[in-house]
Amino acid sequence: MKSRRLATFLTALLVGAVVVYADGVKFTTITTWDEALELAKQANKPIFLDAYTDWCGWCKVMDKETFSDEKVAAFMNANFVNVKMEMETGEGIDVAMKYRISAFPTFKVFAADGTPTYTVMGYQEPKDWLKTLEMMTDPSKYQIAKGISPQLKLGYPEWHRGAFLKGKNKKIADAKTVQAWFDEQQDKYSEVSWCVITRYPLSEAQQVWIMEHESEYRALYGDEFNQIVQKHAQTVFNSAVEKKDKTLLEKASDLFTKTVPAEAESMRDRLQAMYYNRTGDWKQLGDAVDRMSQTADASAASINEFAWNMYEKCEDNPSLVKAADAMKRTTKNLESSQWAFVDTYAALLYKTGQYDVAEEQALRAIDMGKEAKADVAETEELLLKIRKARSSKK
Repeated sequence: MKSRRLATFLTALLVGAVVVYADGVKFTTITTWDEALELAKQANKPIFLDAYTDWCGWCKVMDKETFSDEKVAAFMNANFVNVKMEMETGEGIDVAMKYRISAFPTFKVFAADGTPTYTVMGYQEPKDWLKTLEMMTDPSKYQIAKGISPQLKLGYPEWHRGAFLKGKNKKIADAKTVQAWFDEQQDKYSEVSWCVITRYPLSEAQQVWIMEHESEYRALYGDEFNQIVQKHAQTVFNSAVEKKDKTLLEKASDLFTKTVPAEAESMRDRLQAMYYNRTGDWKQLGDAVDRMSQTADASAASINEFAWNMYEKCEDNPSLVKAADAMKRTTKNLESSQWAFVDTYAALLYKTGQYDVAEEQALRAIDMGKEAKADVAETEELLLKIRKARSSKK
């Protein structure tokens, strides 16, 4: 009997799966979820699923830079059955619908019996990924949701599958259809309802109802409910901007920080900056970026988008000076690939009449950009403007 099971298992692998034996993590590419479950059963190991798409650039970077790392490979090959599955083809679509996978890359861990235990999204460098792997294998960090059944294919509404198809075949149901469907559901806590809630925009009234029943949803789906909190927070934030209502801004901030309490202070600062940026309150935005630049986790990337928008739209010189000072603090030690942040700093210096330093930083941006093999033509044009303005001033 044992030999027969082994023969069946090997046949399944040969027919439906491709084992990748390149250096690094040993992945098996599967086309059905049963293949992953069978592999886990035979090896008595949890499943590591690399949920990818053909067009996902960061999926390829993860393969090249992280899964090829010797330490990463040693850990993953020892602790998991590692499988890859394309999410927009065949049964991959069913897996994506079941486990609500719509961002790529997504990585999920399952116990040998198929119970999902951990989810993480996005590219990570090897050193960071090794820390994530430790959490994936730590039972105290498991993300168990008792509302998730072992059944793969559920009774979704007919329009739901279209949201998970590839390219031009993808079709997202309109909000009116989705919201009418949700109102008609007797069991708004079901797994199917949860899949719809997490995928589509509901009305503000429906969002409020769901938030009022947070405890019931969290009992079934755990911390995944944080996604709902964030979606509702975005709705509240958009209303705050539309109405220029700082009370709503504070409410949105409270909702966002509820899901990331460790980042509460920086999150509030960023939300305030976003609010002032979108409402065109340049004086307040200048103060906000000045504060952000003096925090321990300040970075040019976090401030650049606001500073550049001020360069393009703001005419209040004191506010522009604050934005320039913020960029000065955050652009001291950058890699060549970050040359565009120095370009923003140079542009702000130019607009505030600080021509000598502006020329110095423009030249620095050009040198960094060329080292990164980037197109620096616009920065070269800025340099000409700086020199012309300085000559005119003399």
